[in-house]
Amino acid sequence: MKQSELFGRTLREAPKDEVAKNAVLLTRAGFIHKLMAGVYQYLPLGVRVLQKIEQIIREEMNTAGGQEILMPALHPKENWEKTGRFHSFEALYKVVSHFDQEFALAPTHEESVVPLVQRAPLSYKDLPFGVYQIQTKFRDEPRAKSGLLRGREFRMKDLYSFHADEASLDEYYERMAGAYAKIFERCGLKALRVKASGGTFSKFSDEFQVLTEAGEDVVFIADDGTALNKEITPDMLQASDPGTIVDHDGKRWRVERAAEVGNIFKLSTKYSKPFGLTYTDEKGRELDVLMGCYGMGSSRMMGTIVEISHDDKGIIWPEAVKIR
Repeated sequence: MKQSELFGRTLREAPKDEVAKNAVLLTRAGFIHKLMAGVYQYLPLGVRVLQKIEQIIREEMNTAGGQEILMPALHPKENWEKTGRFHSFEALYKVVSHFDQEFALAPTHEESVVPLVQRAPLSYKDLPFGVYQIQTKFRDEPRAKSGLLRGREFRMKDLYSFHADEASLDEYYERMAGAYAKIFERCGLKALRVKASGGTFSKFSDEFQVLTEAGEDVVFIADDGTALNKEITPDMLQASDPGTIVDHDGKRWRVERAAEVGNIFKLSTKYSKPFGLTYTDEKGRELDVLMGCYGMGSSRMMGTIVEISHDDKGIIWPEAVKIR
């Protein structure tokens, strides 16, 4: 197609309602258009870049043993009530039909994937396995002001793994961490593995963070490579500002701003137990299935690439996602 025929033209001026560099550059270059705060339309060029990122994700997930599926974004209220998250998940969009039925507009899919796996009895011989999807997610974010880095509607890859024991979960968890490292490298991102709080999912998690001034997270990086999210650092480090260096526990910690592009969690039985998801072991005992979940924001990755890779002339796309 000729550029003159392309839907979505470049803009001379920066959009007045955008602050984030990624939103400004992607909008001016004709890749996206803002429909409202936290919600963007992807124009033909933007779709092609997003598809390239997601294809890289898909290839590495398949290589690591994941099986691709696709689940609905609209969930029954009852599933979210079983896990207690219908009222406790603050960013959950709730939809009421004209029949007065309530639904959840999914920000994540534990409440959907567990009943899916539960449709047939599981044996220890069926485990482990992992299923994933690349899909649109919804979160009622109070601070949707960072372009593609924090959206109310966004693209994400989420994989869920199922295991008979901790050793299996640990092995799969590290396999996914390795796959994540390959994906970020292929997309031109230098992502740090950062220890963090697990939020509503688990006690602890591992985040993958890219250092950038546009990031909303603060991370502490030790001289030995250890990295912590500010949320789980000792109290004496909490007041430290980005750009400073602090000494603690015999280490020097560099304080930096960063953008999260992925995270992985060991869920254990947090979401399998409420649904009664079990398997039969080799002795005929019925035991709870252990789970892991692994998220990666493909649209957020697109925005992060722009934040770290541009000059005064515009976006500098890495080779793997460049439009040819």
